[in-house]
Amino acid sequence: MAEVKLDQLARLWDEFGAMRFPPGFYQREPEGECMVMMDSMLAGCVSSALSGSLDDRGRGILQTRIVVLGKVLQSIGDDEYATTYFTHLHGMAVLAAELDKDRSE
Repeated sequence: MAEVKLDQLARLWDEFGAMRFPPGFYQREPEGECMVMMDSMLAGCVSSALSGSLDDRGRGILQTRIVVLGKVLQSIGDDEYATTYFTHLHGMAVLAAELDKDRSE
C-alpha cells in the first residue's frame, strides 16, 4: 500500500512543482497565517516523506499544518487560483502523512 501512495505522492509533487505560488499571498495572512511559511513547511515535509520516514518533529509539523491549512482554506475562496494551489498542497500533505503512517506500521 505504501508503494501506491508513494507513486501517487510523487505524481502530485511533480504537478505541484509546475505551479507557481499565488502572487496575492506573499503578503496576505488569512486567519493570521503566513502562507509563505505554510507553503515552505508543508512542501518540506512532503519532500522529506518522498525520501523516507519522517522524524517526530516532521510528523508534528505535518499534522499541525494540515489542520491549520484545512481551516485557512475556508477563508481564501475569493481567489480561485490560490484555492486550487493550497488545496493541492493540503492533499499532498495528507497523503504524505498517510504514507508515513503506513511505513511505520
